[in-house]
Amino acid sequence: MPYQYTIQAKVLFGRKVMRYKQWEMDHIAGYLETHANGGTIIDMGCSTGHMVEVLSEYFGHNRIHGADIHLDSVNRNRTNFQLNQFHHIQNGFYKENAGRFSAVTLMHVLEHVDQPIQMLKDVKHLLTEDGILALSVPQERIRGDAAVFENLLNIGRGKFVNVHVRNYNYGRLAQDVHAAGLDILSHRYIHGFFPTVNDKRFGNYSLILYTKKAPNKNGA
Repeated sequence: MPYQYTIQAKVLFGRKVMRYKQWEMDHIAGYLETHANGGTIIDMGCSTGHMVEVLSEYFGHNRIHGADIHLDSVNRNRTNFQLNQFHHIQNGFYKENAGRFSAVTLMHVLEHVDQPIQMLKDVKHLLTEDGILALSVPQERIRGDAAVFENLLNIGRGKFVNVHVRNYNYGRLAQDVHAAGLDILSHRYIHGFFPTVNDKRFGNYSLILYTKKAPNKNGA
């Protein structure tokens, strides 16, 4: 529970105070509004539900789903966002929902997982044939510097583990994306202070990649 409160406060700060998180969310929603085919959208690793909330403002609640591996997050979001559908990611989830979604968002998740290529392959199977996967990762100077508060919380609890397994730049992320059988459509940097900046800079907050299934590849 303290971890979720930390994430909630961090996202609210990035949306309401510094605004970089809101810029990131709005850019993804705006891209999908223009390029997605009008079907159902799911936010994978929905955590506090903020992206589900933003997507619902753009597309309506009936089109937006959320999913998370943590059942407590799923249950909390089912209470807070009763017009949306939330799924617990467990055995059978990817098979049961294969080809269901016209777009998937995967925001600040890959840097946490041990097998990012396999995760991208799993998420890819959720897409329709012309579906779009929008994913974002932090642009850190040192691995974990975008998760200072989470790491400090871990230290205070006696867990000396960096919550970020890896530090992604464009090249490393593109390599994993291609290995999973996905093609890159476009990318966008989100700066921590200036909303119009879109290039590789020290002060960047995140990197967004828009991808689709690569032709004649199954990523297996």
